[in-house]
Amino acid sequence: MPLCLTFIDLKKAFDTVETEAVLEALGNQGVPTQYIRIFRELYSNFTTRISPFYDDITIDVRRGVRQGDTVSPKLFTATLEDVMRILEWDNMGVRVDGRLLHHLRFAGDIVLITPNISQAERMLADFDDACGKVGLQLNLTKTVFVRNGWVPDAPFSLNGMTISECSMTISECSSYVYLGREVNMINDLAPELSRRRRAAWGAYKSIEDVVKKTKNIRLRAHLFNTTVLPALTYASETWALRKQDENAVSVIERSIERVMLGMTRLTQVRAGVRSSTLRQQSKIRDAAVYAKLSKIRWAGHVMRLNDHRWTRAVSDWTPRNVKRTTGRPPTRWSDFFTKSFKERYDALRVSRTDRTHWTTLAREKDKWKDCWRPLGIPDDQRESR
Repeated sequence: MPLCLTFIDLKKAFDTVETEAVLEALGNQGVPTQYIRIFRELYSNFTTRISPFYDDITIDVRRGVRQGDTVSPKLFTATLEDVMRILEWDNMGVRVDGRLLHHLRFAGDIVLITPNISQAERMLADFDDACGKVGLQLNLTKTVFVRNGWVPDAPFSLNGMTISECSMTISECSSYVYLGREVNMINDLAPELSRRRRAAWGAYKSIEDVVKKTKNIRLRAHLFNTTVLPALTYASETWALRKQDENAVSVIERSIERVMLGMTRLTQVRAGVRSSTLRQQSKIRDAAVYAKLSKIRWAGHVMRLNDHRWTRAVSDWTPRNVKRTTGRPPTRWSDFFTKSFKERYDALRVSRTDRTHWTTLAREKDKWKDCWRPLGIPDDQRESR
């Protein structure tokens, strides 16, 4: 099915949003007046001072939310929600089980979801016009779009549209890092694993001095598990792991493990030391298993959602009236659960009529945890994060 993703970048969003627009948005979304009054007092008479040529000049600040304040992201999100409410996008987007999904956003990270480029152009122009009313402005040089092979090749041109910058063409890219995870249209995990490798080594460098000095094996393993492992498996809840991807994750972990133990690959081979023996010495957790456990926990959390979130809707969604292309289908996110439960039922010789789908089991937390005990996942690794 055709899919076009437009990733929007805003110019210094937290610094340019107008204060009055923020306060108005809070009122429109039902925030009690006493809180709005507190925010108004907080942001009124807000000044900054510069001293050119030793001459103090005081400037009134009527824009921006105070970065570093814990409430600032919520104020900005409320303002952006107010902007989205005035947009007439009811007939835009991709249909998912009868509903239209036209955008996702996390604070200032916004992505438009459309079936074609022309619809994305219109939505981007509408969004830019609405943002201008609250002091926000698009950064078109960093706004890009990604499309799959079913979207016709056409320039993302904004000529003739009401755009706050000069008329220009939005650039197309093959992948984009959204919320720290590289997204591409062919579901290739290799580029993301390369980024995870760099992140894991960077995390190890931050604890390398401590690791080399300590002789406490459990402390060293704890530092690895709480620092390097999360960097290596970031966003693993969304991974559709193939066997070669699991091997790639294990290779990255073992290379760091050898450095931590003061051993090289050559000395390991010459000494005939198995990787399992190194794991017994290091006491660190297995990264591939850790990634699977993160996915298991996330799947259970998603299947227990009952508030019509897109997270659950997209996970349950099976596209209708779409013909699958020839060849072997790519690995799906849910294939891990389908295959695991099939193997389990086959091993227990459960008839097909008595088998319960994994999505049904995931809706009950205790049963979902119990389901993974027969699969050989140790309790200490399954319960702890």
